[in-house]
Amino acid sequence: MSHIVFYIKLEPYLKQWLHNSLGNPVVFPPQSNENAVIRRFLRKRPPEVQPEMAEDELTAIVIPDSKAKPPQYYNYLGKKAKAAVKETIEDLFRANLWNEMSDLTKRDCGLNKTIAAWCEMHGIDDDYSETVRQKYYRMRTSYSRRGIFLGSLTRKHSDE
Repeated sequence: MSHIVFYIKLEPYLKQWLHNSLGNPVVFPPQSNENAVIRRFLRKRPPEVQPEMAEDELTAIVIPDSKAKPPQYYNYLGKKAKAAVKETIEDLFRANLWNEMSDLTKRDCGLNKTIAAWCEMHGIDDDYSETVRQKYYRMRTSYSRRGIFLGSLTRKHSDE
């Protein structure tokens, strides 16, 4: 069966992470929050709107099957609906990054090496490891500013 997709513009590291985790085109698990958001905002394509075409910078996402909204009829997401889907993808990425990195940062390996290895494991090019590191660092810092300390109390020194 061929899948009906819609296209969304994502940052390159998110696109790479999604393709590595969920395939190309992206297929979210059946009961996922992302599919719930997609189904909620799906509607019939307005007659004046042309179907979307694939482009290199766009990410293809499969429209989930639904008895209430069959994809062959309900296959349009407006600009704000796509923004909502993008937000759920960003939240999923942050949760994955945070959950996997929080245990790893308690080890003796430095944050830069740990983030680079995490990116490699998740199919993200080295060009974006600094972007991912900054995202992780900002999440950790925002908690710290509110008195919730999640990092190490000592600085690690090495001879490297």
